[in-house]
Amino acid sequence: MRIQFRLQSLLLLALMLVNQSPCDSIWAQELAGQRGADSFSGYAGNSELEACISPKFKFVYRIGDFYILGTDERPRESDRDDRQGKEVVLQAVRLFGSFLDSNEDGKVDDPRLLKSLGENFAFAIGSDRKLRPVEELIERRTGRYVISMKTDIWPFFPNWSGRGFRFNGFEDSMWRPEPMNALWEECFHTITEAYRRSNEEWDFGKKSRLGLLMAEDIAAGNYDIERQNKMEGGDYDWETAVNEYVHQIWLANQAGKSAALTKSQKQVLEFMRSTRGFPMKVNPEYPLDISIRVR
Repeated sequence: MRIQFRLQSLLLLALMLVNQSPCDSIWAQELAGQRGADSFSGYAGNSELEACISPKFKFVYRIGDFYILGTDERPRESDRDDRQGKEVVLQAVRLFGSFLDSNEDGKVDDPRLLKSLGENFAFAIGSDRKLRPVEELIERRTGRYVISMKTDIWPFFPNWSGRGFRFNGFEDSMWRPEPMNALWEECFHTITEAYRRSNEEWDFGKKSRLGLLMAEDIAAGNYDIERQNKMEGGDYDWETAVNEYVHQIWLANQAGKSAALTKSQKQVLEFMRSTRGFPMKVNPEYPLDISIRVR
């Protein structure tokens, strides 16, 4: 009787394994992979932050504890009318992957940068109307500042390479190449803000190294921030201007136009190069996946 019972049990177990849903198996593999990734990186996600993200945000990814979230709203200005919000989110994930892993070896180049991103920021994508409530909620509850790509205001050109534009120097802080993909800029600003929070050399104040270099360009008549300051009613502060100055210099270098930079701007470029792990280039088609999909 015992032998017969064991045979029946083995047959039942085999039947259960045969009838197991392939989705269950795939889900288990993905879950094991995600746990492995978390164990390897030392990050386990942030339940407090995730609780702040409403169901309106259909797409939520994280790299370590740094969250990238977005709605399914179509970008208003793009190369095609059928571009979807999901495309903006996925490219943001690739851009941040490339910024964090410039040599594309599947490892974060500077773990301190990822730690600073996760501790201080989140990145959100969608219309200004949908983003504002979650921006305020995440900052209020978790202390993380949300930097955004507002797809109803700023252009999304996913095929933009960051090259092929004419450049003879910047006149002011409002310089942008056309037609630029604004997603690049917002992702880059997030990276430099993370350095600002974690590396004392990345100070944007008036007496900082970067601030003094911008001041030299302004004094020499090579750069202007007052035009934008007037347009923004006096709200364009010095620190924001320095961050933009750094971005413009980085973008000119990405395009292979560094020869046209001023002496001060070339020193900013060298400052970036001297920072361990700083991404001097970006690949919008970053081929690896160092992110985990949360939603």
